[in-house]
Amino acid sequence: MHRMRALVFWLVLAASAPLAAQTVHADNRDIDDDRPKAVPAQDSDHADADVRHSDGENGKDGDEDDQEHAAPVTAIVVSARRLDIARTGVDAGLGATTYELHNETIENRPGGETGSVGSILAQAPGVTLSSSGPQVRGSNAVQVRINGVIVPEAIADPADRLSSRLAESTRLITGTLPAQFGFTPGGVIAVTSKNGLYQHGGQAELFAGTRGAFEPAFEWGGSADSSSLFASGSLESGNARVADIVGPSAREVRHEIGGLAFVDHIIDDENRVSLISGGSRERRKIGPTDLPAGVDQTGNVFAVGTMQHSTGPLTLQASLFAARAGDSARFATDDRERRTSLGTQVDSSLGIGDNNTIRAGLLLTRSTSREDHAGSVRRTSLGAYLQDEWKPDPRLTVNLGLRGDWLRRVGDSPEAEPRGSVVWQSGSGFSAHAGYARYASAPPLGEERPGLSLPDETDDYFDAGVQQKIGAVTVGLDGYYRRARGLIEAHATPGSALPQAFAFSRGRFHGVEASLTYARGPLSVWANVSVSKSQGRTLIGGAGLLSPAGLVAANRRWVALAQNRPLTGSGGVGWRSGKLNLSADVVAGSGAVRTLDPSAPNGARAPAYANLGVAAVYHMDLLDRPLDLRLDLTDLTDVHYLTSDAANLEGGWTRRAVGRSLLVGFEQSF
Repeated sequence: MHRMRALVFWLVLAASAPLAAQTVHADNRDIDDDRPKAVPAQDSDHADADVRHSDGENGKDGDEDDQEHAAPVTAIVVSARRLDIARTGVDAGLGATTYELHNETIENRPGGETGSVGSILAQAPGVTLSSSGPQVRGSNAVQVRINGVIVPEAIADPADRLSSRLAESTRLITGTLPAQFGFTPGGVIAVTSKNGLYQHGGQAELFAGTRGAFEPAFEWGGSADSSSLFASGSLESGNARVADIVGPSAREVRHEIGGLAFVDHIIDDENRVSLISGGSRERRKIGPTDLPAGVDQTGNVFAVGTMQHSTGPLTLQASLFAARAGDSARFATDDRERRTSLGTQVDSSLGIGDNNTIRAGLLLTRSTSREDHAGSVRRTSLGAYLQDEWKPDPRLTVNLGLRGDWLRRVGDSPEAEPRGSVVWQSGSGFSAHAGYARYASAPPLGEERPGLSLPDETDDYFDAGVQQKIGAVTVGLDGYYRRARGLIEAHATPGSALPQAFAFSRGRFHGVEASLTYARGPLSVWANVSVSKSQGRTLIGGAGLLSPAGLVAANRRWVALAQNRPLTGSGGVGWRSGKLNLSADVVAGSGAVRTLDPSAPNGARAPAYANLGVAAVYHMDLLDRPLDLRLDLTDLTDVHYLTSDAANLEGGWTRRAVGRSLLVGFEQSF
């Protein structure tokens, strides 16, 4: 009866909230820690060894930039950290598999912060990269959140659009996600942004290298009284080679400009408001293939305003968001799509005693897609969830939840999505988790062809794993199985701005991931191996994508998805000596899926590959300000391995790795 009264109380409170709210369960974190940990202690995480690359005291990596620009600990800073901890309790990934990287880890790895939010996760188990961003466990369905708030739907492939410079920490949450995460069977990339309240000053950066690589960038953070600002921006240039289905390869010249600003104001110990605003614009000029020379261009801008209230056991976080984005292709003909989204997200958490936390919330989005030759379409989606985390035993945590999603319009019948997980933690460093989750999602807005209505996708996801910590060594093993009905995929046509959605009547994904990390003193080592399979069968809406023989084959047998990689592995080593940081990492795997015979779609595979990179970062002072000098070498074996094939069922441009590259640069603090 006590728990029922608590649930009723929360529902009434959430319904009356004007914005959105976030709840908090402190999870016994120390509010004086520099980086509030985003991963709850109960999570079965495959944390990278480099995350623990520290001096043994405060979890820092010895980077003098961090120490030089650290903000003094004041009452405002303490309040902000307390609110940060409360926010992490709202988007807890209990029962899921979580992999976390911190900014200082990224800075000392090959490539540093020159990549996107998605690209820095290439070392995570089960992740592969393609031209459209990260693929997680064979799935494109990955959601991005910044400070717990979803990046609006209008922005396609946000993980590939956001710079890694904005992130203080980045988590990949996959497996059986709690009920608060909707529409995303692949996983969630949860970013905690940098904050001017914790760092004062900025950095001017310049990187240049082979293959036309050139990237000036900056970031700055600061605060006055209880208000703070962090801003970053970059301009990227580079070139590669691409091809369409039948034409010769052509040179592709890429330019991208992007930036983000985060403003935060602490009202008092229990309340704060914040605003995130950002955008990017990318232009790819492609020489003649079977198509004449042309230009692919994308652009987006978004804003998210958030209010957080945390008092005692209750945390509420409410957000309003809006975004506008567009894609255009100018080749033989002009093609353009424009998208808008606006909505609200509310999340909350209520602690009941020491052993029970209730979480609930909603997400309401209104989206529009306008395409030059097909008019406009609109969709109003609503998702709501309720979940209960409780500890019947100090070593056992149970999380049960239910989510309801109105995918296309609020008046339809909702998709019911039960979720549940259990986590066991012994006192000897051993932990285990197991869970089940139901997911539901609709085809991307505007990608259904006229006259064709694809079914909504529903997935049943099972996941279980174990982890053992023995001194400085952590080993983990995780297995999953996902069964999909109405599996949504998309076919991209070179020279067209808008992909075409199609579906498989059935889909199946399964795999096993093993991880090992070691961190002690100046040395850190990590390794991951993933064995997996992702397939679909019986096409829905694919009549225009394959030959008659290909359609027959796709309906009679299981077809490998373009993102399927049966075997992948990653690993690396980091070593620190005084002011010098050295690191090396490798990503290897099965070759990309290919279509060599039209009657056997996605029936072949390119050769396996291995990509080795090394980096050296030297920390010094110039005019009494920290200066980092870096040298990066990537793809030392110079293997131009295939990353995507235009002839595949999923289409797109044929792309290969750019090969051996040299990058030199500096980061000057001011």
